[in-house]
Amino acid sequence: MIKWLGDKLIIGLIVFLLIANFWMLGRNLGLSFSPQPKSFLEAVMEETWKKHLKEDPPLGTEISELKPFKGKRVVIVIERCTDCVAQSLRAWSEAIKREGLPKLVLVTGDSEEQAKQVIEKWKIDAEIVSDKKGKIAKKLHAFFTPRAYAFENGRLIWKQEELGLKPLEMIREVMRR
Repeated sequence: MIKWLGDKLIIGLIVFLLIANFWMLGRNLGLSFSPQPKSFLEAVMEETWKKHLKEDPPLGTEISELKPFKGKRVVIVIERCTDCVAQSLRAWSEAIKREGLPKLVLVTGDSEEQAKQVIEKWKIDAEIVSDKKGKIAKKLHAFFTPRAYAFENGRLIWKQEELGLKPLEMIREVMRR
């Protein structure tokens, strides 16, 4: 009787230790989730971001400078066409080409000649709109750059509202509607 009770006790202890071990291992690997309140900085940043997005133009807004680009077009607004943003622009250009859509439209604060040098160097297939005075960027409220938009015959049909946008996902979601 005592041997039988001792065996049960040992088996129970082993099972308990295994469960406790897996539970602790799961916590250390981040497999458990315990919601934490946002830090003050996160809350302020989120509120600031939302405030900026409220100043965006509504969908359907017509931008006369973009009317010459017919059909659905991806438009990227950048401050300057530099090597720093060239890799991102090339990813957009390649994704657009792969999906069989019309060329990327690049709105830049640089002159057309300066922008052409960069897009030729990086082999980016894009049409350039020089916006030296920032008129288009201001109309679109491009408060961060590069910022992506989708237009159809000069009318805004989509605007980027999050950082870290993946070109192919956006193209498939927005441009294929």
